[in-house]
Amino acid sequence: MIKDKKLPENILNLLPQANKFLENYPKVVFAYLFGSLTKGKINPLSDIDIAIYFKKGTNFTREKMVILKELIDIFGTDEIDLVILNVAPLTLRARIVKNKKILVDKDPFLRHSFESLVLREYFDFSKKEEDIFKRRFSLGR
Repeated sequence: MIKDKKLPENILNLLPQANKFLENYPKVVFAYLFGSLTKGKINPLSDIDIAIYFKKGTNFTREKMVILKELIDIFGTDEIDLVILNVAPLTLRARIVKNKKILVDKDPFLRHSFESLVLREYFDFSKKEEDIFKRRFSLGR
């Protein structure tokens, strides 16, 4: 992706403000930071990657827009990738769970259950995917 602007230099200092907002947001159960910011590495193509798990019955689209607007105000940039874990594809959920920094954790048991399920499903999926590739390549396709 080619970007017009770099992230603000004080972006890591703004994370506690985002944490506080998400912690006080009633429909957020847990939230993660993922991507390059988890390692403190900011480069010209960096954006802010945040993943959120909502309570059941939440209107994901509406809540995503409300939260995204507030995060844009907090960080002073629209270079934010906000992922809804409740509906994200398995491969993305697994990548996030493997490389996350916890921002909010209102229900540790639910978060642990979610992470365990994602990793087990991904392990099963990757085994099946590997078998399919082996069969396909052995047939020369």
